[in-house]
Amino acid sequence: MIYNSVSNLIFSNGLVTLFLLVLIIMALAAYVHVKYYVHDKRFMDLASRIPGPRWYPFIGTAYVFDRDVKENMKNIVQLTTVYPNVSRHWIGPLLYICIQDPKDIEKVLSNNSLIWKSDAYDFLKTNLGNGLLTGSGEEWKRHRKVLRPTFSFQILENYLSVFNDRYRILSEVLESEMDKGIIDAYPYLLNCINDVMFETLLSTERNEQVQLKGSTSYFAQCVVEASRICLSRMFKPWLYSDTMFALSSKGRLHDKYKSFFEKNVKEVIDRKRNERELEQKKAKNEEIGDKKVVGFLDYILDHFEEMNFSDEDLMTETSTIAATATDTTPVTIAMMLAVLSRRFDIQKKLVEEIDQVMGSLEDKPLTFEDLQNLTYLDRVLKETMRVLPIVPYIARKVTEEIDLPSGYKIPMGCSVFLPFLRLHRNPDCFPNPEIFDPDNFLQERISARSSYSYCPFSAGVRDCIGKKFAIYQVKISIVYIIRKFWIIPSDRKIFLESKLNLNPCDGIYVGFQKRTPARPKVPGMERMSKGLETNMEYLDVLFKNSY
Repeated sequence: MIYNSVSNLIFSNGLVTLFLLVLIIMALAAYVHVKYYVHDKRFMDLASRIPGPRWYPFIGTAYVFDRDVKENMKNIVQLTTVYPNVSRHWIGPLLYICIQDPKDIEKVLSNNSLIWKSDAYDFLKTNLGNGLLTGSGEEWKRHRKVLRPTFSFQILENYLSVFNDRYRILSEVLESEMDKGIIDAYPYLLNCINDVMFETLLSTERNEQVQLKGSTSYFAQCVVEASRICLSRMFKPWLYSDTMFALSSKGRLHDKYKSFFEKNVKEVIDRKRNERELEQKKAKNEEIGDKKVVGFLDYILDHFEEMNFSDEDLMTETSTIAATATDTTPVTIAMMLAVLSRRFDIQKKLVEEIDQVMGSLEDKPLTFEDLQNLTYLDRVLKETMRVLPIVPYIARKVTEEIDLPSGYKIPMGCSVFLPFLRLHRNPDCFPNPEIFDPDNFLQERISARSSYSYCPFSAGVRDCIGKKFAIYQVKISIVYIIRKFWIIPSDRKIFLESKLNLNPCDGIYVGFQKRTPARPKVPGMERMSKGLETNMEYLDVLFKNSY
């Protein structure tokens, strides 16, 4: 009775309703101000000494970022141009200090105490939990230590047969699509990497690259789209609240992708556990023969108790490794194909090296010795990751004051933002940084610059645990493709966007033509061989006259 009377009063009287709405907004504003904006005097004093765009209460400098995640990379490039050294940016209530100088970056990445991920990564915890990518502190250290053996040389060596088999199948799939001319290579690569990831890391055989061909695996799509939504949330302070995000259209779409992803990962874990129980029962009365490939998931289940893992830890780390393995390697291969398609002379040098190292261009498996001896391929890969860094930036939480070599002091409690896309094009480290030059990775040039001037997999104690897993795949994929095909360019601009990784938002278009001794004749090749154009002029790639 009383409830109905109050409800009628509130909703029938416009002034009362307006008053209550204003009261609620003021209360929320006061809460946000106290929770996020009340910093000590020293914090604010140090922050004020660092240049940056004008900031406003509640939104900070978020107004300089576009609501469309596809445009945020452009915003970051523009801001790091206007403020080329050290700058401060308030994203809502969170302070980020952007640093670009290699010496400043080394100061951060080489500090073993600065291992906490920035608050921005908290948004990814809704997808991946508190794992290797998003976790921090002592729990992260423990997980990192016990999981490092899952990417040891011995285990990667076991994966080699899978790599060879799956990338051989990829080359066959691409051969069956040659008649289509120029195609979007990205979904083919994404499906192949997804198959590799399931068969190696999760010990679960799939063959979606044959079944789907140019249609994207829905599992892989869920990984990519959920990550995109999480990043867009970072630049929208009004969605920082989990409740507000859950009520939004993006939040509901995110939950749809997340549910499918988690369901698939959990099914794999449950199936592997059941298989292992049956194998253990069978092994009691039978001599155990040679073990099959031990993958990431197998290793964790083998050492589950000694790792002191919970079921939640298992789900978190399996989800993390599945998502990160799916989302980065196909982009690296796609970018490399786009670069190679513009330069037949680089393709020719790669084929000559493969022929010399492997003795022929026959479709035969690669060994680790082959991979080590393909030095020109290694330099081309590294240069591709320099000019088009798949991880364009990272951020760390500052847990102690930092005196930068550039003269600024970063206050404890903020986050530091490291734009690798700027670092990799620093003219002091890479003369003519916009020009694609594999010789940047000759040993004498590497020795002449800081080891922190090139960070495709981050650096320091939080570098990527699976970097060799990714590098081996990229090299093997390129060998299987380039010894069978000429990679043909498309006269299309590449449209890039940034989630946490650099991604093609409109595909990577190339063609595949059966390899012959003579170079293909492609209309407009002379013009296209001069450079690779993107939707961001800063990331355009220029080429030398000859290689």
